[in-house]
Amino acid sequence: MQRKYGPKGVVCVSVSVDPQEDFDKALGFLKEKGAAFPNYYLDEEQEVYQDRFNVRGPPVVFVFDRDGRRAAKFHPNERKYEEKDIDELVEALLKAKP
Repeated sequence: MQRKYGPKGVVCVSVSVDPQEDFDKALGFLKEKGAAFPNYYLDEEQEVYQDRFNVRGPPVVFVFDRDGRRAAKFHPNERKYEEKDIDELVEALLKAKP
């Protein structure tokens, strides 16, 4: 997504909630995928981030508009989605007038 939409002003970040003992594995995955965007490690207790962001585990994709408001949340346990669904939303948000 960053490679595709970055030149249009979209900013992508990733947040790992993997256990600390799996940190190297998560970092290896990001390197393997060529993740050229900010990657963060969340070391809060699972219940804290789950309650704060209303999620019950990864993976989850949040999309925000130009004003920083959450436009959508994509989580496989809440609704089925494909990457094209995220692309369509991002394209629509990019076309929206600032």
